[in-house]
Amino acid sequence: MSSPMHDRIEQAYAEFEKKKEAIAGFENAIGTAHTTVTSKNRELNVTVDGRGDLTEIKFPTNAYRSMAPAELANLLVDTVRSAREKARAEAANMLESLLPARAPILSMLNNPGGFDQMMREAVRIVSEPFPGSKPTADGEQE
Repeated sequence: MSSPMHDRIEQAYAEFEKKKEAIAGFENAIGTAHTTVTSKNRELNVTVDGRGDLTEIKFPTNAYRSMAPAELANLLVDTVRSAREKARAEAANMLESLLPARAPILSMLNNPGGFDQMMREAVRIVSEPFPGSKPTADGEQE
């Protein structure tokens, strides 16, 4: 026969394992994700990976040959920015289901510290004690 405390610990551990698996699934999804954005004038396609890193640039037409350098540069910058924003929004949508509502998802994704820091923060949030739990004599959460 198990005690109520033991049952709570088992339940908390099971929930933690589920979250840990979900985070691993998120990492895998981000690792294989890609986002492609086409410029408004359809002269450029930009692809970024799940972390928003640039992986491909395509010019479906020859229009870039007649563009002024500044015009082409602006087109590249704007399209890459759009692709990164779209990739971050998609990652935030995936991550929302894993983290508590209080988690600053988009700010974690936009953090200049990078993706690894975001994942450490996600694990920290998931590992926090349950609201309302009390510390025991040995410092553990009840």
